[in-house]
Amino acid sequence: MKYVIDIDGTLMDTDRCMEAAPAFIDRLEEGGFDYVLMTNSIKSADVQVERLAKAGLRVGRDRILNPIVAINRHLGIRGIRKVKVIGTDAEIRQVAAANVGEGHEAVILLDFEKGNQGYAVLEDILGDLEAGIEVVTASVSPWYYKNGRKFIDTGAFVRLLEETSGKRITNFGKPSKAYFGIAGMILGAAPADVAVIGDDWSTDVAGAREWGARSVLVRTGKYRTGDEERGRPDEVVDSLAGLAL
Repeated sequence: MKYVIDIDGTLMDTDRCMEAAPAFIDRLEEGGFDYVLMTNSIKSADVQVERLAKAGLRVGRDRILNPIVAINRHLGIRGIRKVKVIGTDAEIRQVAAANVGEGHEAVILLDFEKGNQGYAVLEDILGDLEAGIEVVTASVSPWYYKNGRKFIDTGAFVRLLEETSGKRITNFGKPSKAYFGIAGMILGAAPADVAVIGDDWSTDVAGAREWGARSVLVRTGKYRTGDEERGRPDEVVDSLAGLAL
């Protein structure tokens, strides 16, 4: 069995690691199990590796799978070398294709907020969709909480663009089947040979079930009573310490 393991809420609690996480990673390494750590965060693999190391979890950057890593795999498969990226400079630097003003073969939606992207940008993307240019996104989350209030997230713009254009925008974030498919490609494994471990029934468990992998719900992080019935995972454990490999 190979493993796809959620980071936040499963291995990490903000900047601290979960109590059972170091021993769990040690068991994977000592047993020679192949695994990736999957996150919906678009912070770079290097940032994630440093964050994990500070908490006492030492893993190689090749173990980190974020939406941009997945998008890069997709671009490679498609042979796409020129893109238009909506995101910050730090996010654009992670993309393994040239960010160009004209002649782009795909559009990548990462972040509208930090650059204060507005109406004209949305109109340009709509034009790309109608011209048959592929548009992909790192998230379909319509909003997020910060300082006790809701803020509009990338997914809200994805929905607007899909509704307006009648075209589909491929998501490379959980619980997307495309995202889990990239995880399987990295692991060199079919879904039936992979166990997905996470605390969120709506992303980790639902994504695993849709892809066809085994799902393990951990009662940490986002877990709330009743999530077993909502997500119908294959296995439920109180912590990583209780998970048999």
